[in-house]
Amino acid sequence: MMLYLALVPLGLLWSSDLEWGQRILARHWFWMLLPVVTMALSSERNRNIFLVTTSFGLTVNLAFCVLQANGLIESPAVAGSAVGNATGHIGHTSFGFIYGVWAAWLLHMGLICRNNTRWLLWGLASWAVVMVFLAQGKSGYIVTLVAFLLVAVKWLQEVGGRRMFVSFAFVLLVLSMFAALGPGKERVLGTWEALTGTAQGKLNSDQMVAVSSATARLEWWKMSYNIWLEQPLLGVGTGGFPKASANWQAGHMTGMEFAVPLVHPHNQYLLSMVRWGVVGLLALLALLCFWIRTGTASPWRDRVALPLVTLTGVALLVDGLSTASLEEHFSTIFALILLATGLSEPLSQDV
Repeated sequence: MMLYLALVPLGLLWSSDLEWGQRILARHWFWMLLPVVTMALSSERNRNIFLVTTSFGLTVNLAFCVLQANGLIESPAVAGSAVGNATGHIGHTSFGFIYGVWAAWLLHMGLICRNNTRWLLWGLASWAVVMVFLAQGKSGYIVTLVAFLLVAVKWLQEVGGRRMFVSFAFVLLVLSMFAALGPGKERVLGTWEALTGTAQGKLNSDQMVAVSSATARLEWWKMSYNIWLEQPLLGVGTGGFPKASANWQAGHMTGMEFAVPLVHPHNQYLLSMVRWGVVGLLALLALLCFWIRTGTASPWRDRVALPLVTLTGVALLVDGLSTASLEEHFSTIFALILLATGLSEPLSQDV
């Protein structure tokens, strides 16, 4: 983590846009939450209070989303949150990320409960999943599916048994069918058609948005890769991406094409490569690798908060394929706070 974060100020030394680089540096303030929250939640009482109140708040926001979707409550002033895309006070960019992680954790909590409370937890998890697929966030669908798969694999490794396997297989089958046939199917289909180049015929509005979004991202990724090839070792420095992308578009776009001002390429890995070259990519991969490994190194069967470490790391890993996941304020702050929550739980119950 220190290696990755050290690149942010060090990258200013060779940045092609020092002013924007300083703004990028200032955006990383929320990493300071990690030690503060870890210490604040070091007692079991504080940790449990935090988890309960956070879950209550997320549940209330889900209720708000239901009312919003039915036009009973005025939409908040949050980008990507409206009647046709009910994401409450979070917005569609981070909605699937946050609720996908939370729903997977609720699935885990239901498994360690020994009473009827498990059905309440699983009911909340199901509600969250439904709302994720109602929202317009393709990355959120994948984060949710991968998070559930992770919980299933971890529990099957530790507990096993035919009953456990059948139960998880059923849950994942339902999630997959919901992705294929549910309210988000048009956007998933549109994305697939854009990626495979098979879009044809008349498309509905959701498919058109998905095709346009996926096509644009593919072009931005190609452009970012070409920018990286020009300076593969150290990149253009912290804050250099907007200027580098503008210069590349000015030199390579002709005819009816037009330049699109970008602050990032909607891909955390390409963003790190363009900023800090191969060094940046390796630092990012190492950070995510240790992040995920920290949560999987110990058993989950008796752990309340520890699974949040791996769930947030995997969510950032997946979400980074289509967003600047480590710099999205809602999702990154949420991930860091839950990482701190997981790290605050002793690895041994005897501690």
